[in-house]
Amino acid sequence: MTRFLAPILFAAAAFAQSAPDPFNKPPADVDKALRGRMTEFYQDHVTGQFRKAEELVAEDTKDFFYSSNKPRYLGCEISRIDYSQNFTRARATILCEQNVVMPGFGGVFKLPILSDWKLEDGMWRWFVDQNGTRDTPFGPVKLTPPVDGAPAREIALPAGISLISPEFALHKVTADKNSLALKAGGSGQLTFSNAASGAMAVSCAKTPGFEVTPDRVGLKAGEKATVTVKALAGAPKTSTLNFQVEPTMEQVAVQVTVE
Repeated sequence: MTRFLAPILFAAAAFAQSAPDPFNKPPADVDKALRGRMTEFYQDHVTGQFRKAEELVAEDTKDFFYSSNKPRYLGCEISRIDYSQNFTRARATILCEQNVVMPGFGGVFKLPILSDWKLEDGMWRWFVDQNGTRDTPFGPVKLTPPVDGAPAREIALPAGISLISPEFALHKVTADKNSLALKAGGSGQLTFSNAASGAMAVSCAKTPGFEVTPDRVGLKAGEKATVTVKALAGAPKTSTLNFQVEPTMEQVAVQVTVE
């Protein structure tokens, strides 16, 4: 079952990254080349042409790619790229839409996937640090390299994590209130707390008549986020703010009344 959970487990790591460095802007030709290779690689995962995708995989990752569970995405888009090592390495956040199937829990999810790339013989190639770990909502998780033909994307879960039901992942991010009373033109605040063992994130769908400003989007284990809600001119007297928790895609509804 864990290989089905890999996208969800690793997705929140994308929100735990630091803010991009505006002084570390890549040369235009370097950025264009990488984006082209990424687009080709993930489009091959949409069409199921994994032999073509193999041509974009680094030499030290080919065995991993051969034996790994290869997801079929419904669509992908590049959200963000962070460069390092004098623009010879890059870590990207790719938003990929896919079907996730588990007993009693599933659907179509648009998940942020971390994607590592490096220049090899002058060409950008996808690679995986198979000795590394990723921060997840459930603590650091280590990828298990392929052994005797076993799938490479099996993951070693932290102690105490049970996959018997989806409750192992749900209800870890909560708001301190489910309703908010505002005066016209006034503001109020909500506090979200992360009780998971690793990084999560909270965002709010755009709601006409309200300005919603969080002091942070990504929440590390045990962190809290303060969200300021302002009633703009013409705000409706009653409305619902819908917050989404990543990567579990839970919805947290907060009722707002404006006097």
